[in-house]
Amino acid sequence: MRVYCVLLGFSALGACSSDYSIGQMCVAADAGFDTEEVSTLQDAAGYPGNRDAVVLDFDDSQLLEDESWRVTKVELLAMVPDWAFDSYEGGDTLRVEIWDAEKPEGKGHWSVDVPINPEMLDWEGVALSNDAYWAGARDELQQQRAWMSFDFSEIIPEAGMTSNRYTVGVGWSQKGLPTVGYSNFNLACSGNFTDYGDGQWTLNSADGDGDVCSWPMMRVRVETRTVDDGTCSGTLEPI
Repeated sequence: MRVYCVLLGFSALGACSSDYSIGQMCVAADAGFDTEEVSTLQDAAGYPGNRDAVVLDFDDSQLLEDESWRVTKVELLAMVPDWAFDSYEGGDTLRVEIWDAEKPEGKGHWSVDVPINPEMLDWEGVALSNDAYWAGARDELQQQRAWMSFDFSEIIPEAGMTSNRYTVGVGWSQKGLPTVGYSNFNLACSGNFTDYGDGQWTLNSADGDGDVCSWPMMRVRVETRTVDDGTCSGTLEPI
C-alpha cells in the first residue's frame, strides 16, 4: 500500500509523503506425505537398536527467492499387540530424524525423541493380514494402533530447508518398542535406507527397479512461507 503523511509544526505547516510497499507472508501448512495415500497397513515391526529411513520429495519449483518451506511435524503409527496392551505402561522412546538431503546423512540433520504415553493416544483395534512378516511370526496379528506426533516446528528454522528431496527416519531403543506400522510391499526400495544397528546406512536398492519395499507408516506435515498474493489460505505475517 502507499502511505502519505502530513506533519504539523508550531510555526509552519509541512507536508511529507512516503511511498513504500508493505507486504505480508502467507504461512500455510499442507500434507507433505501420507503413507495411507499410497499404501496400506500390512505389519507392525520394531527393530531393536536399528533405524529405517525413506527419501521424500518436495516441489520447490514455484517458490521465489525469499520464500521457504520446512517440515513441521511427523506422525508415526505406533502399534502394541492386543495381548500386551492392557498392561503396557509405555515410557519406551521412539526417535524421528530429518535430513535436508536425499540420504540420511550430511547437512540439515534434526531429531526429536518422544516417549510413548498410552493414555494420551487415541487407540483403535486392527487385525493385520496373515502375511505380516514381523507380527505374523510372533502370532501378534491382533494389534492396537495410534498416531504418535513428533513436533519439529521449534527446531527446524523458519528460514526453511533447501533440498527438494529430504529424508525422514525412525529409530528404536534396544527394546524395539513400541513397534511401528509398516506398509504393504509396494514402495520404492531406491528410496529406503536401513541402519542395521552398526550406525551405517544401507540403501535397500540402488537400481530403482520395482516397488517392493515396506516403509514405516507415517504422515509428514510441511509448512510454506510465501509472499501473499491475496489468496492466502493460511495465516498472514508481516514481512
